[in-house]
Amino acid sequence: MKINKKYKGIIFSCLAAILISVPIAFFMVIINVGFTKDFLKAFINSSLVGIAISIPLANIAIPLAEKIVAKIVDD
Repeated sequence: MKINKKYKGIIFSCLAAILISVPIAFFMVIINVGFTKDFLKAFINSSLVGIAISIPLANIAIPLAEKIVAKIVDD
């Protein structure tokens, strides 16, 4: 199954947000909670919050960053 290429930017932003926020959540839970019996619950909760925050931000920030870079970098 292929998805229409007009959705490429949105899919890229969402995937990037997930691939960045989940590992960050993992290490932040290790730092703050450690490997305790509550680790998995804390990790899942932290990942879900991180994803919920990072997906909208990525859909705004990535296109904005691309526009800024296009203006300051020579072709």
